[in-house]
Amino acid sequence: MPDLDLGHTRLIIATADRLGLSIQQTAYVLATSFWETNRTMQPVEEAFYLGAKAERYRQGLRYYPWHGRGFVQLTWERNYIRAGQEIGVDLITDPDRAMDPQIAAEVLVRGSRDGWFTGKKLSHYIAAAKADYVSARRIINGTDCARQIADIALDYENALTPEPDYPAIRRGSRGAAVALAQGLLAALGYEVTPDGIFGARTDAAMRAFQKSAGLTADGICGPKTWAPLLPEG
Repeated sequence: MPDLDLGHTRLIIATADRLGLSIQQTAYVLATSFWETNRTMQPVEEAFYLGAKAERYRQGLRYYPWHGRGFVQLTWERNYIRAGQEIGVDLITDPDRAMDPQIAAEVLVRGSRDGWFTGKKLSHYIAAAKADYVSARRIINGTDCARQIADIALDYENALTPEPDYPAIRRGSRGAAVALAQGLLAALGYEVTPDGIFGARTDAAMRAFQKSAGLTADGICGPKTWAPLLPEG
């Protein structure tokens, strides 16, 4: 299970929450940061791994001094201009401000949400009925290390998903929790009647919902099914 207190993880989570990201979208930006910062969750500067030779390397880049900085590598002057305009800070006069954790978190979250980096947005791959963590790498960098980052995102999703205070229900169950689940399914357009009896029709609707949510379609409404079924907030 990932460490949610590592580096600036909590800052990124708070920024994602303020900017309206879902749990799964937040999980993906966290996974991106974890990967891009070499598992530190601290803003990094391009070529940091070269140590004392890093600055000389950066000075040889075509886009210097607007080289990569942050939780995800913001590069090129045009991208510094856009990011600065979007978040209301001057990143041209002093591009090193992109290393400030607050600013870096804004760039990571807003950039992923709004498609600053490649034109691809979080919503293209991660929305209410889908979470394609592998293809979501296109938001940042094509398909480079996509599967490794997808696995990390899934770990973050599990860590962020609250354990709902609702019992596991399945075919044959009865009671208020069944009626609640039926009502939620009905609100989503599934043909069920909230009668509190988990019968064949409810079982079919539950399996269909689970399939649409990318879950194992076993008809059992446990924590991982309650989480997306319950309305957020």
